[in-house]
Amino acid sequence: MATRNDLVSVLQQDPQLAQALHPAAAAKATRHALARVASLPKAEFRPRDRLPDKPGAFGMLVLEGLLLRGVCVAERPTLEIFGAGDLVRPFDGEHDPYAVVPAEVRWWALRPAKLALLDAGFIRRMSDFPEVIGELAGRLGKVATAGSVRLSIVQQPRLTVRLQLVLWQLADRFGRVQTDGVVLPLPLCHGLLAWLVGARRPAVSGALKELERERLLARAPDETWWLARQTPDLLAELTGTVEPVAA
Repeated sequence: MATRNDLVSVLQQDPQLAQALHPAAAAKATRHALARVASLPKAEFRPRDRLPDKPGAFGMLVLEGLLLRGVCVAERPTLEIFGAGDLVRPFDGEHDPYAVVPAEVRWWALRPAKLALLDAGFIRRMSDFPEVIGELAGRLGKVATAGSVRLSIVQQPRLTVRLQLVLWQLADRFGRVQTDGVVLPLPLCHGLLAWLVGARRPAVSGALKELERERLLARAPDETWWLARQTPDLLAELTGTVEPVAA
């Protein structure tokens, strides 16, 4: 079982959850927003073995670290990435013997992580602060929206385009802007990128070499990425080729 530290105030760790509250209400909510923290080392893990599971839990809030969730159907994997501020439900999607389309779900901590358990007690204490509950629900919605956007991206026929758009989507969430481009501090190897864009690893390696020759991206020794500021041009080029959807 993961090591559980003392109780922490979730709003103290993530003040944006209280951004819609009046300062006095935010201070009161911060005192009541207590949750237990589970720690994960950098490794693959099974949620049932490493994380607490309580009936009625809203989910777990990532406080630190980087998590990956891989889902595989008929030997075709896809990947989701979660960082600090994301709300996850690690026990959803576990093996369902009655599922019509069976899927294998795997989890990794790509960096050591800390997660706060938002159990039923936490939700009861926050019931006087619906703005906090609304912000948490919005975090779940953002995860779903990001997945829908990436589903659209992987339908692009050109692999170089898919790679650029997926990396820019991640840069919008995790990137750091510099004068000559954007640094994406995620240690994504070619294999993980293949999962993200729905392609085979050899094809991804070839497409990345092409983009590197064109100076559109570069890979650092620590497997993080640098992206040139070419997204507006890329999107403008693609917009003219989109076919309208029939009603």
